[in-house]
Amino acid sequence: MNEQKRLDHLKELMVLGNIDGNKVKRSCELIDQIDDERNMAQLRKRIGLSDKRSSRTSFLTPRFYRIAAIVILLILGGAYWYHRDYTQVTPPVITQAVQTAIRQSSMSGMQGAEITSSQTVGNAIISHEEQVLYHVDEDFVEQLEEARRVSTYHDKEYWVTLDDGTLVHLNYDSRLIYPEKFGDRRDVILDGEAYFMVAKDKSRQFVVHTAQGDVKVFGTEFYITTSPRIAQDPTLSNKGYIVLVQGSISFTPTNGKEQMMQPAQQLFFTDGELSIRNIDPAPYVAWNEGKFLFEDCPLWQLMDVLERWHHVKTIYKSERLKDLRFMGSLNRYDNVEPTLKAIEKSTGVSVSLSNGTVIVGE
Repeated sequence: MNEQKRLDHLKELMVLGNIDGNKVKRSCELIDQIDDERNMAQLRKRIGLSDKRSSRTSFLTPRFYRIAAIVILLILGGAYWYHRDYTQVTPPVITQAVQTAIRQSSMSGMQGAEITSSQTVGNAIISHEEQVLYHVDEDFVEQLEEARRVSTYHDKEYWVTLDDGTLVHLNYDSRLIYPEKFGDRRDVILDGEAYFMVAKDKSRQFVVHTAQGDVKVFGTEFYITTSPRIAQDPTLSNKGYIVLVQGSISFTPTNGKEQMMQPAQQLFFTDGELSIRNIDPAPYVAWNEGKFLFEDCPLWQLMDVLERWHHVKTIYKSERLKDLRFMGSLNRYDNVEPTLKAIEKSTGVSVSLSNGTVIVGE
């Protein structure tokens, strides 16, 4: 092998390892200061080679060894940093607004859920029927041998932090099943409504199993509901849907084709049929931050949300009042009285509370 061939071979290694040639040159200049002949003589002595060089080993010059060693070290170093970046887990950024919402929810008594684990029940946390319903494979079943089931009460919400740092905000009457420790995959099961803030992990995809299909994501924020009762938009009470806030996700319906989503899109899934539209995700972000955000919202829709959240009923003195429009933001954890006063001020219509009943109109 002549000098040109040796250089060509090293160039190939450098291209494969994405190595900066200037770094190699600087390293060689430093190593040139070392007593090559003495070090090579010691090396040949240790490996049992005579001082007489044969034609087959003549190309193994000290300089070649030095350059090859540097290239190999740089390749290994690059591989290490690539592996480190590829397997690094980055928890989601929990904003001050979300932290405040969690604290206010707890202080106002709005958080509540029944939590069971495979250890407390003494057997598998998921039944065979549920395995079929949520199309759980054998590998996922093994991870669920040590798992938890969180079921929110009909009038409560709950925040769950998963093993990788992913934060899940469950709405009322919802269920989440998840492994206590993630292995080589990150899979959970959802029935109901939730807002996911997923930790970034390039090496392990995050999958949400639902009865209608699977949501696949690496790291993002999105809202999903699988339930026929939609707290965020009662007009869509017969459809399940996903709202992507940021990142990139896909939804694969049961026995259907995968559909990619982009931020600020809403995907509906009903009876295996999918449809997408562009929307403003702000109301869903607001919900995760403890607020109700309404824009040109009919009064009946607003009151429908408040009825479920505050356990009140509404009586309208006139049917036309139901179509009054409301725009504004309401703190979900305030008592109902300040909320009703804000509605009264915005609509210009009398709104009062008496014995658990909201009366709209004179």
